[in-house]
Amino acid sequence: MPTLGEIVDALRLHVRGLLNSYRDPKTHKIHRTFPLPPRTTLIGLAGAALGLSEDMLWDECKDLRVAVVDITKENILHGTGRAEDLVKYKKYKGSTIETSIYIRELIYKPEYMIYYASDGEDVLDQLHEAFLNPKYALSLGRDDELILLHAIEKVELSQLDYGEYGETVLPFNPVEQGFTVNVNNRYFEPYSLATLPSTFIVNGDVRTPSGLQTYAFLKNLKLYVKGEGFTDGRCNFFFL
Repeated sequence: MPTLGEIVDALRLHVRGLLNSYRDPKTHKIHRTFPLPPRTTLIGLAGAALGLSEDMLWDECKDLRVAVVDITKENILHGTGRAEDLVKYKKYKGSTIETSIYIRELIYKPEYMIYYASDGEDVLDQLHEAFLNPKYALSLGRDDELILLHAIEKVELSQLDYGEYGETVLPFNPVEQGFTVNVNNRYFEPYSLATLPSTFIVNGDVRTPSGLQTYAFLKNLKLYVKGEGFTDGRCNFFFL
């Protein structure tokens, strides 16, 4: 059984999308998507609500704690679907312009619980008001990959020393923490690892990745993991 500890105030968003994507930067001709939005995408969502420019975003929100849990399976059998978009673009070759194509992988009808927490006393109040009255359109992925904010509320989170985690992102390689696998499900798949920036340094029009960290994406997999996770009584997750 999980051991409960510290109580943390957080903001919980229940969001739904139609077609969303979180490009794996290592892909080129086929733009593969991560199964869940990474930390920087979730920070960007908060920045859109607050109306922050990119340089202000990574200055003011770099210490924001974020987490995400995919709850699509609770409402749609087998969870999210996948689609592919064929994109045509122009490129220069010498003095001539040629056309080429790439394939963009999309997630169909995702549904998430997104969590924000901060040590700043007024940050959650500001975020709550911003999501109720966002300055810019709310999207996950590209600017036109909009989401519907179904519900927003302030919640109390309890700390976990040990718990079951699934359909979420871990800010570490589970092998290093130690884990056991829940094999009660008839179908499961290995988690995927990616080394991604946790923030960006913006200098004029140049954005440089910073704070590289290993993340594990748990999709169709449940692990029992030790570590400083959190629960709201419905979902278990780690802040990223």
